[in-house]
Amino acid sequence: MATINLVDLHKDYGNSHAVRGINLSVADGELIVLVGPSGCGKSTLLRMVAGLETVSSGRIEIGGRDVVKAEPAERDIAMVFQNYALYPHMTVRGNLEYGLKNRGTPRAEIDRRVNEAAEILEIGPMLDRKPRQLSGGQRQRVAMGRAIVREPAAFLFDEPLSNLDAKLRVQMRVEIRKLQRRLKTTSLYVTHDQLEAMTLADRLVVMNGGLVEQIGTPTEVYDRPATLFVASFIGSPPMNLLPVSALGNTQGLNLPAGTDMVGIRPDQMHLEPRPGATALPATAELLEPIGGESHLHLRLDSGHSVILSVPGRPSITEGTAVTVYIEPAALHPFDSKTGRRTDA
Repeated sequence: MATINLVDLHKDYGNSHAVRGINLSVADGELIVLVGPSGCGKSTLLRMVAGLETVSSGRIEIGGRDVVKAEPAERDIAMVFQNYALYPHMTVRGNLEYGLKNRGTPRAEIDRRVNEAAEILEIGPMLDRKPRQLSGGQRQRVAMGRAIVREPAAFLFDEPLSNLDAKLRVQMRVEIRKLQRRLKTTSLYVTHDQLEAMTLADRLVVMNGGLVEQIGTPTEVYDRPATLFVASFIGSPPMNLLPVSALGNTQGLNLPAGTDMVGIRPDQMHLEPRPGATALPATAELLEPIGGESHLHLRLDSGHSVILSVPGRPSITEGTAVTVYIEPAALHPFDSKTGRRTDA
């Protein structure tokens, strides 16, 4: 077990700044998810922690030890990649044993660790198979097993579910969370999938352009996004963002000084009147049935588009005139110039 501390961490490629002054403390046994769009620096950050990328400046401490100049093998970490990275000519058992053999681990200890990992991941019947005889989900289990047998101070996951189909991703997401809770191993997990991030993380680190936009629990980040970027990135469908002018009469909204943009979640906009709510005329453009709810795309009379999450399948057709009701308490206030909340 170990803590991970990143102190003023930078990574430059010439004049390009991939990671810009990241400060992050990961507690012993905590699962931190780095989430953000492609190119935001999250994988570069993870690779620096792993020792696969050099550090331009700053410190990386694992278990209180500065490992910036340490080789990957000296950092006491285990990494699970997107592409499994299994040896095709070896059996599952051979893949699990390989790293331990190279370290001179006694045979009895190798057997103990392999058998324990196989039991945890339910891959015991597959130990004598080759990777080509396994499904994608089974290969990812083996990749995780190879990390587990190391008994490292920390796990590093680099988009491990990206190559799986939707059903398997959900299943493996649950398995990874259960596994991490059982082993209580400090973990850094990278994904661009905000749903995956929300369901896995103890805390989220939302990144954009090499910078940290917000750090917090999934609930904190969803309920109080710190910036316009976080508001638009976290949530599905994403938060609706509107200029204050689109609300018409703003008397009674009590918006903080400097607010010129507001956000509102799709499930907090209503088609039925609410006491004290602001009423906005709109026209229906598209209705998307999504199981037990629907996503209703509207164009406000102000010209701005919004999405509502509504229960069931309302009988609203394209071109129908509707009224949207917004309660003041549901509004998230922002300053478009700074991109930050005005009630922080």
